Amino acid sequence: MPDIAHTPLAFRFSKPAPPAATYAQNTKEFRYWTAAEALRRGADFWAVVVPLTAWELGKTLPVLLDEGQDLNAYYDRKALNFFHGPSPSGTVYSGESPDVICHEMGHAILDSFKPQLWGAASQEVAAFHESFGDMSAILSALQLQSLRSDILSTTGGKLAQASRLSRLAEQLGAAIRAQMPDAVEVDCLRNAANSFTYRVPSSLPSSGPASQLSSEPHSFSRVFTGAFFEILGAMLQIKAGASPPTEAMLLAVSNEMGSILAIAIKAASVVSDWYAQVAAQMVLASKSADEDYPSALKAVFVRRQILSLHSSTTLSLVASAPAAMAESMAAVPGTLPQIALKAEHYGLEGLLFVDAPGQHRAFIAAAASNNAQPIAAPTGADAAQHFVDDLFTRGRVEYRPTVHTVLDHQKRLKTHRVVSSGGNHRLERILFDCGLCDH
Repeated sequence: MPDIAHTPLAFRFSKPAPPAATYAQNTKEFRYWTAAEALRRGADFWAVVVPLTAWELGKTLPVLLDEGQDLNAYYDRKALNFFHGPSPSGTVYSGESPDVICHEMGHAILDSFKPQLWGAASQEVAAFHESFGDMSAILSALQLQSLRSDILSTTGGKLAQASRLSRLAEQLGAAIRAQMPDAVEVDCLRNAANSFTYRVPSSLPSSGPASQLSSEPHSFSRVFTGAFFEILGAMLQIKAGASPPTEAMLLAVSNEMGSILAIAIKAASVVSDWYAQVAAQMVLASKSADEDYPSALKAVFVRRQILSLHSSTTLSLVASAPAAMAESMAAVPGTLPQIALKAEHYGLEGLLFVDAPGQHRAFIAAAASNNAQPIAAPTGADAAQHFVDDLFTRGRVEYRPTVHTVLDHQKRLKTHRVVSSGGNHRLERILFDCGLCDH
């Protein structure tokens, strides 16, 4: 029986626990125990590999299992919020899906140990937050022995292929697909087994069908998630060697991957080309787990164009000893530089202040273009401008424009708001949602 009050990462549900028993799906009792088990399993995993002593908002994270009708779920620095909605097979509850539960919990985990990512005006940072949610769902699922055994059996030990592990939120995806056929993958919400490669986010459309890559965070997140999933499979093959991989090996690899991610994220400077910075730090961190891991990680990141060939071959010149990594992690400042954008661009007067991805770089790492050449990183100001333009284009900002500049996005869920004071304005994040529906 999961103990939701277990520390260091405790949860609190809005209603008392029902008696422990076997319950049918789509009952409130089933939803409670499913959520409690998934949250406890995921939080216990991350509390060890990060490690964490509390949530960003305090010792206990509230969980609201059914906040009304919507095909959505979100984390808003106040609670984990889940909803219900219609599907071809009846009502679907986002809080009944361990994938969705551990995705939203992933936002809370990342916010707790890298809080400066919360308000960063960056397309890559926002997309990475979504990718981390999906990576959290996958790594949390791999803590189940029964699932590890099943995945190895159905994939023949070739982890980096489409399976029930890579297919995230299948039931919720089906519900959304019934309303918007091209909004999600053909068999799930998002599939970690994909072939997307890096593109400069500002060169992509702000939205598009699931079959194409766009700068919308959930769409662009698939680039990094795909690389992560491919690397996870490569690490398992290295661990197994000439022998068939076992579920114990898969557990060990998932734990190593969690640690590699945590070390890399903590050490990475928050800059405009955030993907390349995290990828480079992952390569460096992986050496302490296995001498053969760095080559595998570099190969995947280069194929996915997240790292340029030049960046991958010069990483060996960067100190990667555990002590040096610890110093690097401690040296990364906790705040981002604030810049001012022209508010009239968005139908407002004065200036709009945002947190730009412009920290000091620990070292140079670059993504690659289609001709394998390193891509020059945009300035923090340019990255912030593109990010904010995207938000307003997609109707994700809560604000009061002038009468002549109103864009009626109707009931579209807002992820950000404009807070006005003294004739100027500041952009603040409200929440990270699953991107499941338009409203």
